[in-house]
Amino acid sequence: MVLVEGLWGTGAGIPADRCLDLVRAHRRSATLTVLNDPALWGREIADERYLVVSAA
Repeated sequence: MVLVEGLWGTGAGIPADRCLDLVRAHRRSATLTVLNDPALWGREIADERYLVVSAA
């Protein structure tokens, strides 16, 4: 499973620690990678953006 998620500047989203808790409650493992590189978004960002990867 791959999730691109965040706590977006609009106020929508899920904080990374909460998302990891939710995923790990149903899956064996999950890893988090912070996605704060401006090259990914075309500009500097001030909110929280991340990738969660989980294998069955």
